[in-house]
Amino acid sequence: MNPVTPAHTRRLVVGSSLAAIAASASALVLAQGTARNLLSARFLPHTYCYLNDGKLIALHFGSDLVIWLSYVAIALTLAYLVRRTRREIPYSWMFLAFGTFIIACGFTHFMEIVVLWRPLYWLAGDIKLITALASVVTAIALPSLVPQIHGMVRAAHLSEQRRLQLENANEELRRLSGHVLKAQDEERRRIARELHDGVGQYLAAMKMSFDVALAEGTGQDGGTQSLQDCRDLVDRCTREIRTISHLLHPPLLEEMGLASAIPWYVTGFRERSGVEVELDMPSEFDRLPPAVEVVLFRVLQESLTNIHRHSRSKRANIGLQVDEDQAILTIRDYGKGFDTQTGAFAAGVGIAGMRERVRELGGVFAIQSQSVGTVVAVTVPLQRRPVECRSEF
Repeated sequence: MNPVTPAHTRRLVVGSSLAAIAASASALVLAQGTARNLLSARFLPHTYCYLNDGKLIALHFGSDLVIWLSYVAIALTLAYLVRRTRREIPYSWMFLAFGTFIIACGFTHFMEIVVLWRPLYWLAGDIKLITALASVVTAIALPSLVPQIHGMVRAAHLSEQRRLQLENANEELRRLSGHVLKAQDEERRRIARELHDGVGQYLAAMKMSFDVALAEGTGQDGGTQSLQDCRDLVDRCTREIRTISHLLHPPLLEEMGLASAIPWYVTGFRERSGVEVELDMPSEFDRLPPAVEVVLFRVLQESLTNIHRHSRSKRANIGLQVDEDQAILTIRDYGKGFDTQTGAFAAGVGIAGMRERVRELGGVFAIQSQSVGTVVAVTVPLQRRPVECRSEF
């Protein structure tokens, strides 16, 4: 579509204006004769010119009648449309101008029917003059509206694109909300299972040891050993509760930052999972913005959990690079991969949650996976600035 430039619009307006001047001049010249001879019948009707040929007369009569009726129907439809939607449709007056032009054209064909038998050529000429004036007015008004209408069409197209994007985002949000609720239930079940299987068992064993100590008496060696066992169980229970608490929200992250929280978590992950993790990160670096530290730590936590649960990899590599502008976290494993093209990972809330966390900070979240091995790479800006939010798979 070629753009309508101001020069094009000016040429159209000038041409239309010249046509209007010519039509007005003709109207002034013919006005006196037209008024005097409006109903003059001093001429021969068209039936005489057509030699009273019935087929020829029927051809002109039928064609002009159909055209006249169609033009009238179109004009009435436009008028009805403007009346019903005058507040919703912009430039409704232009529809009325078109309707006037169309119905005037229709009546020129109606007069062709009349002059078949009644030679009212002056009246037919007057109707043609009205049609000419209506067409000139419409032709003058239309070019000036072309740029505005073109802008409205472009705005409507952009609005449609934004609507589709919003619908997709809402659908993704609904899907993510469902996954979040499911993940919350699973997390609660996991915490309940760990409390039952870990802390609960320790407390049950402690109660049994206390019962033995009370039965045997504190002065005997058996009672002393039972109390010692109780103390050991209390220590284990305390460590278990502390581990669960730290996994839910590690205090080192708030107190010391990523420089301390990541090595602590990786060490605990090695002991719990048996996965050999190689950590490559600066020994010391300044504290990052709190939101960035939380996101990077949660991505690391979720990625290592996925490695332990799904990839079954026996080793993993973690890399962290920090400079003045951005932080880059990379987690690589060498286990079972998945197909990123078919979106096999989409059913899990973990990856969707990581993607949303990174997107909120204006970062880039990327996953590359093959039949063997997966790489998760996250780049997060350290200064809040307009960055295109995107995720790559």
